[in-house]
Amino acid sequence: MSAFGYLFVKEARQFKSNPFMPVVLILLPLLLMLVVPLAANMEVRDVRLSIVDRDRSTMSTQLIDRISRSGYFVFSSYEDSYEDAMEQLSKGRADIIMEIPEGAERSVGNGENVEILIAANAVNNTKGTMGGGYLSSIVTDYSAELSGSSGLETSSPLTIIPQYRYNPHLEYKLFMVPALMIVVIILVGGFFPTLSIVSEKENGTIEQINVSPVRKRDFILSKVVFYGILGIFAFTLAIVIAHFVYGLASHGGLLEIYVSSMIFLVFMGGFGLIISNYSETMLQSVFLMLFFVLIFMLMSGIFTPVSSMETWSQYVTYILPTRYFVNILRAVCLKGSSFSDLTFDFVMLSVFAVVINIFAVVTYKKQS
Repeated sequence: MSAFGYLFVKEARQFKSNPFMPVVLILLPLLLMLVVPLAANMEVRDVRLSIVDRDRSTMSTQLIDRISRSGYFVFSSYEDSYEDAMEQLSKGRADIIMEIPEGAERSVGNGENVEILIAANAVNNTKGTMGGGYLSSIVTDYSAELSGSSGLETSSPLTIIPQYRYNPHLEYKLFMVPALMIVVIILVGGFFPTLSIVSEKENGTIEQINVSPVRKRDFILSKVVFYGILGIFAFTLAIVIAHFVYGLASHGGLLEIYVSSMIFLVFMGGFGLIISNYSETMLQSVFLMLFFVLIFMLMSGIFTPVSSMETWSQYVTYILPTRYFVNILRAVCLKGSSFSDLTFDFVMLSVFAVVINIFAVVTYKKQS
């Protein structure tokens, strides 16, 4: 057996002999997936709106100006067709589409009702619901003013037709459950290898590795691979719970889901090892890891939309690998996206994984 094989077996025996860690591996995804969706909530702002103005009249211009002055929306694009706007929605560049039909002003002048389409990206059902509600309220108020000033017989000449794309029933759990699956990987893939090395430091067994002919690369790789396998197990358990408890069936392929999760686990394993390289006690490692884990979870779109953050913090998210993993998992599960749709996210996630593990090997100080 190679040095890596012996180290891998050592990790398995060490993990099995710990009465605490196997219990955490099972209870962590169970508690997160079963309890948190019932208690979590969100607040959003700066909803990105794509306008399809096929009327191009004074009335449509006034309506768009009213929406602009509301302060709730950021106009992401003006498109010539609904299909072009849907492309913006599917790529995550817009949160809501509003389509004003051709001849709307003329129809209102003739006393006819005009249907205005509002299509919301309900992958984030909270943002889709609130944004759609804001927009419907503005259109309804404008419609009432239009009716009063023109003396029309109908009290509301503009009728709203709402559509919620990717999450038609606005189920909040479909937004939260993928987020919790990511949290499971962050905690298992990050904390477990960190605590493993620090416990070896406290017990003195790390010194035996340091004076052995085992290469740093094999030592680090054994940690990443073993705890990566545990992470995949916990992630699979979370997927099973998501499917059978919440009815979340992925619209995309499992291959995209598992490839992205394995890449992210490699990153988290390497990151955890870096934390352990600079920690001498269990308490130090826990506090350091907890600090970065909170940043990963709060600033990457897991619980709150990135577009609702301050401008400076939105730029910070580009250096957080969790941002790209969040994009991949939600896009695959709810939109059915494939590798070709998420090339940039996969490339960035892979770059982070490679760089962080090279740094982990370099910073591990092995004394021979």
